[in-house]
Amino acid sequence: MESLLDVVRDCDNYPYPEDPDPTVYNDLQRTLWKFYLPEDPQPHGLLIDSVVRAMPWTSDFDIVSHPYKEVRLRRPAGPDWQSQCTQIIAHQMERARELGVFPQLGRLRGEWFPIVGARFPVAIDRSAFSMWGIIGQGVHMTVYTRNATGWQFWIPQRNPNKSTYPGLLDNAVAGGMAMGETPRECLVREAGEEAGLSADVVEKEARAAGTVTWMNISDARAGGQVGLINPGVLFVYDLEINEQEVLRPVDGDVYAFHRMGMLEVKEALLRKRFKPSSGAVMLDFLIRHGLVNPEEEKHYAEIVTRLHRKLPLPCSASA
Repeated sequence: MESLLDVVRDCDNYPYPEDPDPTVYNDLQRTLWKFYLPEDPQPHGLLIDSVVRAMPWTSDFDIVSHPYKEVRLRRPAGPDWQSQCTQIIAHQMERARELGVFPQLGRLRGEWFPIVGARFPVAIDRSAFSMWGIIGQGVHMTVYTRNATGWQFWIPQRNPNKSTYPGLLDNAVAGGMAMGETPRECLVREAGEEAGLSADVVEKEARAAGTVTWMNISDARAGGQVGLINPGVLFVYDLEINEQEVLRPVDGDVYAFHRMGMLEVKEALLRKRFKPSSGAVMLDFLIRHGLVNPEEEKHYAEIVTRLHRKLPLPCSASA
């Protein structure tokens, strides 16, 4: 990478309508299919052409190609139709697995992620989430200490055997929010599972610090089908710990924790050693704490803006 702006571009790589060549944005927009839930006028997903063409759609869905490309889940019969929507989507993906139409579709994870912004509770298994282009919600926390030598960060390295972004650097705590989980609840759970941090410490000391948002088009590093649309919202937290504390891996997702100074972190960002979303969160931390400033960074305004992209899908349910 040549600059910190490239760190943001690595994560937020979906084109903008105001880019120098707007045809790239316009051409991509024309290929996408918007996903709609019953009795809801707002779209909640962006599917790519190849997924829609290959999917063995059941009669539970209407595939509309004119005047706009739309995938609509039909309203199920009965008074409890809302509770059936999660099962219908799960059945659709089970059918796709049985027929083997998506070779890179991972195994069922048993982790249910909410469809963000829906008017009623509806979820999809983590393994199939990206295929539907639904907003991914998660929490990331930067854990750091300060001493006479300056800022020190606890940076985990992902297990080289992971299917997604193997071996890359991450934030100290990072994970997706499950159905019905609040950001704080997710943070406490992930902090214990990944870094061995006590629930009491996280509850009392972790400080909410806003969000980081992006639109990402997946590449080979993500481990699944290339070209999927991944809008993302991360709830960001900071935690300052005692200089003597040491973080060690708890589960197999983390290969090792590295204690890194500020210059090491900046170098790792520029060398593309961070997972894209984690790099964006790390850069957001540096900006919020004045470690990257407008006097020294010529792309400062664009970086800050792109770390908080307005998404084309609703982040909360409409009335």
